[in-house]
Amino acid sequence: MVKKKVTALLLMIVVSVSALWGCGNSASDQAGPSNSPETETASEQTDATEETSTDNIVVSMFLQDSADQAISTDLPIIQEITKRTGIDFEFVAAPNTEDQFREKFNVTVASGSIPDIMVSTYRDDMMKVAEQGTFAPLDDYIDEYAPNLKKILEENPEYIRDMRASDGNIYFMPFIGAVRTFKVWMLRGDWLEKLELDVPVTLDDWYNVLKAFKEQDPNGNGEADEIPYTTRNTQAGVLAFMEAFGISGFEANEQFFIEDGQVKYAYTDPRCKEALEFINKLYNEGLIDPEYATNDTNVWLSRLTNEISGACQDTTARAYSLGTQVRSANEDSEAWFVVVAPPQGPDGTQMTTSQMQPIRGYTAISADSPYIKEIVELFDYFYSEEGSLLMNFGLEGETYTMENGKPKYTDVIANDEQGRSILSMLNVYGHREWAYQQDIGYEDALLDEEYVAYRNEMEQYIRPTIPALSFTEEEREVINSIYTEIQTYKDEMINKFIMGKEPLDNFDNFVETLNSMGIEEVLAVEQAAYDRYMR
Repeated sequence: MVKKKVTALLLMIVVSVSALWGCGNSASDQAGPSNSPETETASEQTDATEETSTDNIVVSMFLQDSADQAISTDLPIIQEITKRTGIDFEFVAAPNTEDQFREKFNVTVASGSIPDIMVSTYRDDMMKVAEQGTFAPLDDYIDEYAPNLKKILEENPEYIRDMRASDGNIYFMPFIGAVRTFKVWMLRGDWLEKLELDVPVTLDDWYNVLKAFKEQDPNGNGEADEIPYTTRNTQAGVLAFMEAFGISGFEANEQFFIEDGQVKYAYTDPRCKEALEFINKLYNEGLIDPEYATNDTNVWLSRLTNEISGACQDTTARAYSLGTQVRSANEDSEAWFVVVAPPQGPDGTQMTTSQMQPIRGYTAISADSPYIKEIVELFDYFYSEEGSLLMNFGLEGETYTMENGKPKYTDVIANDEQGRSILSMLNVYGHREWAYQQDIGYEDALLDEEYVAYRNEMEQYIRPTIPALSFTEEEREVINSIYTEIQTYKDEMINKFIMGKEPLDNFDNFVETLNSMGIEEVLAVEQAAYDRYMR
């Protein structure tokens, strides 16, 4: 356990060092912590003895707030953290929507008044700010003051690659996820049984099952109203079928992929045309949602709960909960969803790149904070066994109990009277996803044993995706100046190909246009960043 009390000695050291730094100085103006975390001099220590002592230090923290409960020092988990560590917090809460959060992040950075701690899931934003000198390099601090995180990194050296900036420094303490499987393929298991259909394996099987869902009235209302496959992920939701052809591209960060050590772009690959031919066939025959391009979660959920659609690609947790939601909305329904392997392509390819990366969040410390060492020790505590229990399960006896040596959520968390999820209830108690290591038990608690087995079984089909890369300022400029326009054009054309508004005979012209817009320059930047990552 970390128990840090700030005495007169430390307070005077802070005053002395802060005076040396000066208000608003960059990280390069101070005696760099990446060289020596201990920078206080003997004379400063002597001069410190006349100050008045205080118990706790106070650190400011910028973080994305939860829609479930506004962050506050009055929340039980926050109070417990302060009790255990002697650190009080001043929270700077940012909106929980992406656009508004990133806007406030940029405004905060531009103001020059940086909180002691900044937490974000947006890696490139954090890397860019870090390399401008806003955040403190943490390499030596982690080495000396974070034994728990250091042990994790030694056991998982690939994490270091994901954390390291293009200048070679580590600026973050990470949120480390426990589960790899992300989106999975699912169908109404009761519809398969009703129509005496086998679980689909190949793309042809999927075509035949969706056609049966379309034509054989599985919802039993006597109307030809089924839309077999739906999505809440707009274009990405139907491009998931691309993976059966050996390429990825349906997720924003997976439009580039690695093959034989080379970075490739999904939409200039010849296999993309084959994939689009299959997806266009599904669209023309009404087997995928005609409004896929504009669907949101509400439309997607209504398709499923109204028993109009019976197949989609989403998370395992959704597969588990959807059956209950459909049955609740339809008195006589016996709905349940089966999770199945990704569709197998013409050459036998059966894979997915949909996955959750282990490093999913970034906690940085201001280069001007007087408490860098103390903050590193604070977050390192959350990687310890005791701190991990607090971050994953909350307060023993209140939010969880120990049964057979394992934590189990209490009914307060697991069976909320208002039907709120486990994560929502933990947020109400003060849980937030800053730097710590997620416990697989948290994820398992969201599912029953059958769906835990589904999730674990699907992991064998995951193919590594392009890693999170760090770009130099010049490389970012190439991406920002060229790739945004390419993305817009690509999205428009892919929708036209799928909907038949543009014949696939024009696919080669589409590729030529992408080349003329500079996709090869973007690929060169991605390749340089990947080569640097692999060194």
